[in-house]
Amino acid sequence: MRPRDIRRRETVDLQQEVVRLREEIFHHRFRGQSEEKVDRGMVRKHRRDIARINTVLRERSLGINKALEAEAGKGK
Repeated sequence: MRPRDIRRRETVDLQQEVVRLREEIFHHRFRGQSEEKVDRGMVRKHRRDIARINTVLRERSLGINKALEAEAGKGK
């Protein structure tokens, strides 16, 4: 997921996405313990997506997001 795509989504939707990704990581770990072949890179990818989403949510709570959008608009 790209930060640009994350910023376009609603806050509630992003919070639900974090919950979904955490559940997916949780279930993925259980599949790994049951000796099924699992994709190790998926956990890393989801953890990074969660970090990106949490960063955007924190920007919104601090009001930083509006300043970033204004700067992005100037560059176009």
